Amino acid sequence: MHDEDTEVIVFHKIVAILSSLIRLRRDLVSHALPHLGMILRQLLLCMRSCRPHLGAKQTSIVMNTQPLWMSASHSLGPEEAKSLGRLLENLNTKTTVRVLSSATLETQKAESLAKPFSKHAVYVLKAYIETVNDPLCLLPLDVRKELQPGIFALCSMISEHSRDSLMISALDAGGKLTFKALWKEYDKQRYVGKG
Repeated sequence: MHDEDTEVIVFHKIVAILSSLIRLRRDLVSHALPHLGMILRQLLLCMRSCRPHLGAKQTSIVMNTQPLWMSASHSLGPEEAKSLGRLLENLNTKTTVRVLSSATLETQKAESLAKPFSKHAVYVLKAYIETVNDPLCLLPLDVRKELQPGIFALCSMISEHSRDSLMISALDAGGKLTFKALWKEYDKQRYVGKG
């Protein structure tokens, strides 16, 4: 049975834990990247809100894909989207692993999870496209705007081959249109380094 009100604090705690792991313990996260991808997919799917005036059966279909702390009447908002977007951007942030020994700290090189996570980023991006195109749900404009920097961070991670594979084999016609529009926006803001 789902809660009557969405427990926003649960969402923020999940995001805070993942952010800490990504920033401070990249060594632990790098061994569980498929699991991280699944969690990020689920967090993106949590951003959906049920369309107004859905019937009980349709609402039930949507809510069966949501965690129990989510409510059909109260969805997550722009503030939660902003924190999720920051979490996705953290995947590109170069960090060193926090260790107790000072001797190993000097020899550490700052790295990000972008390269190792690139294989999984395409599936998280697919979850975003599915969220935008879900016929029973809405992803409000203000939520999409707050998620955009994180989604662009995912776009920067995936290779051309992965991008083309997603476009050709993993999306329906609506998904392809959404992905083309998303990639066009990403290309517009991307720094190319010429001139």
